[in-house]
Amino acid sequence: MRALGKLTAVEAKLFLRDPGAAIVVLGVPVALLVVFGLVPGARQPSEDFGGKVPLDTFIAPLSVAVLLAMLALTMFPTAMATYREKGVLRRLSASPVPPVRLLTAQLVVNLAAALVVVLLIVGFGAAVLSMALPANLGGFLLVAVLGTGALFSVGLLIAALVPTGRTAGGVGAAVFFPMLALGGVWVRKEDLPSFLQPVADVLPLGATLNGMRETWSGGSPELLQLAALVVVALVCGGLAARFFRWE
Repeated sequence: MRALGKLTAVEAKLFLRDPGAAIVVLGVPVALLVVFGLVPGARQPSEDFGGKVPLDTFIAPLSVAVLLAMLALTMFPTAMATYREKGVLRRLSASPVPPVRLLTAQLVVNLAAALVVVLLIVGFGAAVLSMALPANLGGFLLVAVLGTGALFSVGLLIAALVPTGRTAGGVGAAVFFPMLALGGVWVRKEDLPSFLQPVADVLPLGATLNGMRETWSGGSPELLQLAALVVVALVCGGLAARFFRWE
Protein backbone atom coordinates (compact mmCIF):
# COMPACT_ATOMS: atom_id res chain seq x y z
CA MET A 1 0.00 0.00 0.00
CA ARG A 2 2.88 2.36 0.74
CA ALA A 3 4.33 1.76 -2.74
CA LEU A 4 0.94 2.39 -4.31
CA GLY A 5 0.58 5.61 -2.33
CA LYS A 6 3.97 6.89 -3.48
CA LEU A 7 3.25 5.94 -7.08
CA THR A 8 -0.12 7.67 -6.94
CA ALA A 9 1.54 10.81 -5.53
CA VAL A 10 4.04 10.81 -8.39
CA GLU A 11 1.29 10.35 -10.98
CA ALA A 12 -0.68 13.18 -9.38
CA LYS A 13 2.32 15.51 -9.63
CA LEU A 14 2.85 14.61 -13.28
CA PHE A 15 -0.86 15.20 -13.93
CA LEU A 16 -0.78 18.63 -12.28
CA ARG A 17 2.43 19.66 -14.07
CA ASP A 18 0.74 19.26 -17.44
CA PRO A 19 -0.89 22.62 -18.23
CA GLY A 20 -3.06 21.00 -20.85
CA ALA A 21 -4.62 18.74 -18.23
CA ALA A 22 -5.71 21.69 -16.11
CA ILE A 23 -7.21 23.44 -19.13
CA VAL A 24 -9.15 20.36 -20.20
CA VAL A 25 -10.22 19.12 -16.79
CA LEU A 26 -11.04 22.45 -15.20
CA GLY A 27 -11.53 24.85 -18.08
CA VAL A 28 -13.91 23.02 -20.40
CA PRO A 29 -16.59 21.87 -17.90
CA VAL A 30 -16.57 25.14 -15.94
CA ALA A 31 -16.63 27.15 -19.18
CA LEU A 32 -19.63 25.15 -20.38
CA LEU A 33 -21.43 25.84 -17.11
CA VAL A 34 -20.62 29.56 -17.05
CA VAL A 35 -21.14 30.37 -20.73
CA PHE A 36 -24.43 28.53 -21.10
CA GLY A 37 -25.51 29.42 -17.57
CA LEU A 38 -25.28 33.13 -18.39
CA VAL A 39 -27.37 32.82 -21.54
CA PRO A 40 -30.60 34.78 -21.04
CA GLY A 41 -33.33 32.48 -19.80
CA ALA A 42 -31.00 29.68 -18.75
CA ARG A 43 -31.87 30.21 -15.08
CA GLN A 44 -35.59 30.59 -15.63
CA PRO A 45 -38.21 27.86 -16.15
CA SER A 46 -38.62 27.15 -19.85
CA GLU A 47 -41.43 25.50 -21.78
CA ASP A 48 -38.81 23.87 -24.01
CA PHE A 49 -37.56 22.01 -20.92
CA GLY A 50 -40.97 21.01 -19.62
CA GLY A 51 -41.26 24.02 -17.34
CA LYS A 52 -37.91 23.27 -15.69
CA VAL A 53 -34.77 25.39 -15.43
CA PRO A 54 -32.30 24.62 -18.27
CA LEU A 55 -29.27 25.29 -16.06
CA ASP A 56 -30.36 22.63 -13.56
CA THR A 57 -31.83 20.04 -15.89
CA PHE A 58 -29.43 20.15 -18.83
CA ILE A 59 -26.38 22.43 -18.58
CA ALA A 60 -25.09 21.21 -15.20
CA PRO A 61 -25.46 17.48 -15.97
CA LEU A 62 -23.90 18.09 -19.38
CA SER A 63 -20.83 19.70 -17.78
CA VAL A 64 -20.35 16.75 -15.43
CA ALA A 65 -20.88 14.07 -18.10
CA VAL A 66 -18.52 15.73 -20.59
CA LEU A 67 -15.84 15.99 -17.90
CA LEU A 68 -16.05 12.27 -17.14
CA ALA A 69 -15.95 11.39 -20.83
CA MET A 70 -12.90 13.55 -21.55
CA LEU A 71 -10.95 12.03 -18.68
CA ALA A 72 -11.98 8.46 -19.45
CA LEU A 73 -11.81 8.42 -23.26
CA THR A 74 -8.87 10.70 -24.04
CA MET A 75 -6.58 11.54 -21.14
CA PHE A 76 -6.51 8.17 -19.32
CA PRO A 77 -5.89 5.89 -22.35
CA THR A 78 -3.36 8.33 -23.82
CA ALA A 79 -1.33 8.28 -20.61
CA MET A 80 -1.36 4.49 -20.36
CA ALA A 81 -0.50 3.96 -24.04
CA THR A 82 2.34 6.49 -23.76
CA TYR A 83 3.79 4.58 -20.81
CA ARG A 84 3.66 1.38 -22.85
CA GLU A 85 5.21 3.11 -25.88
CA LYS A 86 8.11 4.47 -23.82
CA GLY A 87 8.77 1.15 -22.11
CA VAL A 88 7.72 2.32 -18.65
CA LEU A 89 5.40 -0.65 -18.16
CA ARG A 90 8.06 -3.09 -19.37
CA ARG A 91 10.63 -1.71 -16.92
CA LEU A 92 8.13 -1.87 -14.09
CA SER A 93 7.47 -5.51 -14.87
CA ALA A 94 11.10 -6.23 -13.98
CA SER A 95 10.96 -4.26 -10.74
CA PRO A 96 9.42 -5.11 -7.37
CA VAL A 97 6.53 -2.76 -8.25
CA PRO A 98 4.06 -4.61 -10.52
CA PRO A 99 2.76 -2.62 -13.54
CA VAL A 100 -0.82 -3.05 -12.34
CA ARG A 101 -0.06 -0.57 -9.56
CA LEU A 102 0.68 2.07 -12.17
CA LEU A 103 -2.68 1.35 -13.75
CA THR A 104 -4.33 1.66 -10.33
CA ALA A 105 -2.48 4.90 -9.61
CA GLN A 106 -3.60 6.37 -12.94
CA LEU A 107 -7.20 5.43 -12.23
CA VAL A 108 -7.04 6.95 -8.75
CA VAL A 109 -5.59 10.23 -10.06
CA ASN A 110 -8.17 10.54 -12.83
CA LEU A 111 -11.07 9.66 -10.54
CA ALA A 112 -9.83 12.16 -7.94
CA ALA A 113 -9.61 14.85 -10.62
CA ALA A 114 -13.15 14.02 -11.71
CA LEU A 115 -14.45 14.22 -8.14
CA VAL A 116 -12.77 17.59 -7.52
CA VAL A 117 -14.16 19.13 -10.69
CA VAL A 118 -17.66 17.72 -10.11
CA LEU A 119 -17.66 19.29 -6.64
CA LEU A 120 -16.36 22.52 -8.18
CA ILE A 121 -19.10 22.53 -10.80
CA VAL A 122 -21.83 21.90 -8.25
CA GLY A 123 -20.40 24.33 -5.69
CA PHE A 124 -19.67 27.11 -8.19
CA GLY A 125 -23.02 26.71 -9.90
CA ALA A 126 -24.92 26.80 -6.61
CA ALA A 127 -22.98 29.75 -5.16
CA VAL A 128 -22.60 31.95 -8.23
CA LEU A 129 -25.38 30.93 -10.62
CA SER A 130 -27.99 29.94 -8.03
CA MET A 131 -28.08 26.46 -9.52
CA ALA A 132 -30.18 23.87 -7.75
CA LEU A 133 -28.48 20.76 -6.38
CA PRO A 134 -29.52 17.33 -7.65
CA ALA A 135 -33.01 16.72 -6.27
CA ASN A 136 -32.59 12.93 -6.33
CA LEU A 137 -29.09 12.77 -4.84
CA GLY A 138 -29.07 8.99 -4.43
CA GLY A 139 -30.08 8.43 -8.03
CA PHE A 140 -27.55 10.98 -9.23
CA LEU A 141 -24.72 9.28 -7.34
CA LEU A 142 -25.79 5.89 -8.73
CA VAL A 143 -25.68 7.19 -12.30
CA ALA A 144 -22.37 8.95 -11.64
CA VAL A 145 -20.75 5.77 -10.31
CA LEU A 146 -22.08 3.54 -13.09
CA GLY A 147 -21.31 6.13 -15.75
CA THR A 148 -17.76 6.56 -14.49
CA GLY A 149 -17.26 2.80 -14.49
CA ALA A 150 -18.63 2.42 -18.02
CA LEU A 151 -16.69 5.31 -19.51
CA PHE A 152 -13.40 4.32 -17.89
CA SER A 153 -13.87 0.71 -19.00
CA VAL A 154 -14.10 2.00 -22.58
CA GLY A 155 -10.95 4.06 -21.98
CA LEU A 156 -9.19 1.02 -20.56
CA LEU A 157 -10.15 -1.01 -23.63
CA ILE A 158 -8.68 1.70 -25.86
CA ALA A 159 -5.49 1.67 -23.79
CA ALA A 160 -5.36 -2.12 -24.05
CA LEU A 161 -5.52 -2.20 -27.84
CA VAL A 162 -3.60 0.80 -29.18
CA PRO A 163 0.22 0.83 -29.41
CA THR A 164 1.06 4.52 -28.90
CA GLY A 165 -0.14 7.56 -27.02
CA ARG A 166 -0.89 9.49 -30.21
CA THR A 167 -3.00 6.64 -31.52
CA ALA A 168 -4.83 6.42 -28.20
CA GLY A 169 -5.69 10.11 -28.42
CA GLY A 170 -7.01 9.69 -31.95
CA VAL A 171 -9.07 6.61 -31.15
CA GLY A 172 -10.40 8.25 -27.99
CA ALA A 173 -11.52 11.29 -29.98
CA ALA A 174 -13.09 9.03 -32.61
CA VAL A 175 -15.16 7.43 -29.84
CA PHE A 176 -15.86 10.64 -27.92
CA PHE A 177 -17.24 12.88 -30.67
CA PRO A 178 -19.87 10.48 -32.06
CA MET A 179 -21.11 10.07 -28.49
CA LEU A 180 -21.49 13.85 -28.30
CA ALA A 181 -23.61 13.83 -31.45
CA LEU A 182 -25.72 10.76 -30.70
CA GLY A 183 -25.80 10.83 -26.90
CA GLY A 184 -27.88 13.97 -26.46
CA VAL A 185 -25.04 16.44 -25.89
CA TRP A 186 -24.96 18.56 -29.04
CA VAL A 187 -28.68 17.97 -29.53
CA ARG A 188 -30.95 17.06 -26.62
CA LYS A 189 -32.29 13.55 -26.64
CA GLU A 190 -35.82 14.88 -27.01
CA ASP A 191 -34.84 16.73 -30.20
CA LEU A 192 -33.18 13.72 -31.84
CA PRO A 193 -35.15 11.69 -34.40
CA SER A 194 -37.33 9.15 -32.63
CA PHE A 195 -35.29 6.19 -33.88
CA LEU A 196 -32.10 7.69 -32.39
CA GLN A 197 -33.49 8.45 -28.94
CA PRO A 198 -32.96 4.88 -27.62
CA VAL A 199 -29.38 5.07 -28.94
CA ALA A 200 -28.80 8.12 -26.75
CA ASP A 201 -29.75 6.05 -23.70
CA VAL A 202 -27.48 3.15 -24.65
CA LEU A 203 -24.20 4.94 -25.42
CA PRO A 204 -22.14 5.38 -22.23
CA LEU A 205 -21.94 9.16 -22.45
CA GLY A 206 -25.60 9.50 -23.40
CA ALA A 207 -26.80 7.13 -20.69
CA THR A 208 -24.73 9.03 -18.12
CA LEU A 209 -25.93 12.45 -19.24
CA ASN A 210 -29.59 11.53 -19.58
CA GLY A 211 -29.61 9.63 -16.29
CA MET A 212 -28.10 12.66 -14.56
CA ARG A 213 -30.68 14.92 -16.18
CA GLU A 214 -33.49 12.78 -14.80
CA THR A 215 -32.09 12.65 -11.27
CA TRP A 216 -31.07 16.31 -11.16
CA SER A 217 -34.70 17.29 -11.67
CA GLY A 218 -35.92 14.80 -9.05
CA GLY A 219 -36.83 11.85 -11.27
CA SER A 220 -35.31 8.39 -11.50
CA PRO A 221 -32.94 7.09 -14.15
CA GLU A 222 -34.46 4.81 -16.75
CA LEU A 223 -33.77 1.10 -16.47
CA LEU A 224 -32.36 1.08 -20.01
CA GLN A 225 -29.77 3.68 -19.03
CA LEU A 226 -28.63 1.79 -15.93
CA ALA A 227 -28.56 -1.56 -17.73
CA ALA A 228 -26.55 -0.09 -20.62
CA LEU A 229 -23.94 1.33 -18.25
CA VAL A 230 -23.57 -1.98 -16.41
CA VAL A 231 -23.27 -3.97 -19.66
CA VAL A 232 -20.70 -1.59 -21.14
CA ALA A 233 -18.62 -1.68 -17.95
CA LEU A 234 -18.65 -5.49 -17.82
CA VAL A 235 -18.06 -6.11 -21.53
CA CYS A 236 -15.39 -3.46 -22.12
CA GLY A 237 -13.73 -4.15 -18.78
CA GLY A 238 -13.61 -7.87 -19.55
CA LEU A 239 -12.19 -7.30 -23.04
CA ALA A 240 -9.60 -4.89 -21.68
CA ALA A 241 -8.47 -7.44 -19.10
CA ARG A 242 -8.27 -10.09 -21.83
CA PHE A 243 -6.23 -8.09 -24.33
CA PHE A 244 -4.24 -5.66 -22.15
CA ARG A 245 -0.50 -5.92 -22.68
CA TRP A 246 2.20 -4.33 -20.55
CA GLU A 247 4.67 -4.22 -23.48
